[in-house]
Amino acid sequence: MPDNTLDMLTRGRKPPTLAEHVTQELRDAIIQGELAPGESLLLADLAKRLDVSIMPVREALKRLQSEGLVEQPPQKEARVTMLSSVDLDDTYATRILLETRVIRRSAELFAETDYARLVGILGRYEEAYAAGHDAEGRSLHKAFHFGMYAVGGSPWILQLISMLWDNSERYRRLSLTQRGTVRDRRREHNAVLEACRDHNAELAASELEHHLRRTADLVYQAAKSLLDAKE
Repeated sequence: MPDNTLDMLTRGRKPPTLAEHVTQELRDAIIQGELAPGESLLLADLAKRLDVSIMPVREALKRLQSEGLVEQPPQKEARVTMLSSVDLDDTYATRILLETRVIRRSAELFAETDYARLVGILGRYEEAYAAGHDAEGRSLHKAFHFGMYAVGGSPWILQLISMLWDNSERYRRLSLTQRGTVRDRRREHNAVLEACRDHNAELAASELEHHLRRTADLVYQAAKSLLDAKE
């Protein structure tokens, strides 16, 4: 079952409101491509789909607009933000800046208990993908990264990274067939984790940057024809 590492961002908060629940449902649908780039987001249709009133849907769309997943063209209905090569480049470039910054701090503070917990998540991540449980695999992938970042990151920087992560997932899913085996990806993750365990901040940052740049390059190659056609 998915790790609860991400819960640290909301620990101590009240249970999610209906608007927060609707926001997460729509966020997931956008990230997974169930709501396609450029697709109109009609309030009445979404309310019927989620079996709620229009009010929480309207609030959810405002929140998703602030995250960049939804856009509101002048005099038109809200729609899922379009994919573009510029957005892809900006998203990964910003992720690299923020995530390498926070991993340096995490490496300096890393404890053996952090290492043991994250090794366990990596094992479950590999098992989930090997069993064809892609949704669980994606959840564990995010839990692993944020489990490392949370050691040295503030809630503010984790929130910024999470927004960028969600946007990059819209592109990353286009390249999954070109990412090699899950064991290949685990080796990249393990290199970052071992550097953190050794408190080698610069090596952790270097290995993480290599991992993110490799992912960005593969995503771009997989999505290039699609993005070029839309721009």
